[in-house]
Amino acid sequence: MTEHNEFTSFIDDELERVGDLFAEKQQQYSAGADPLSNFRTGALLEHRDGSYEKMYEVAKGYLNKHIAFLYDHGIVDKTEESLRDMVVYGLIMLYMVKKNQELAQVKE
Repeated sequence: MTEHNEFTSFIDDELERVGDLFAEKQQQYSAGADPLSNFRTGALLEHRDGSYEKMYEVAKGYLNKHIAFLYDHGIVDKTEESLRDMVVYGLIMLYMVKKNQELAQVKE
């Protein structure tokens, strides 16, 4: 297998793993009809504001935990888990950005 094929296969496999991890995280972070309930509650507790902008701030805190782990530990057993979690948080944050932009357009 060429390095290009190996790399492409690896990325495809990881995207599948991240999809599975997202489904697992979705169960953890949602409550009822609100898929962002954990982030919304965190935003309300920290900022008294459940907006997408404040949920985004809370999500950065989740990301920072993993970034700190990567800096403090290098490549260890939990490195892959943190990197996958960061991908999932990044996708969730992209959704928050999208929704925040939609709300901004409605207000214009």
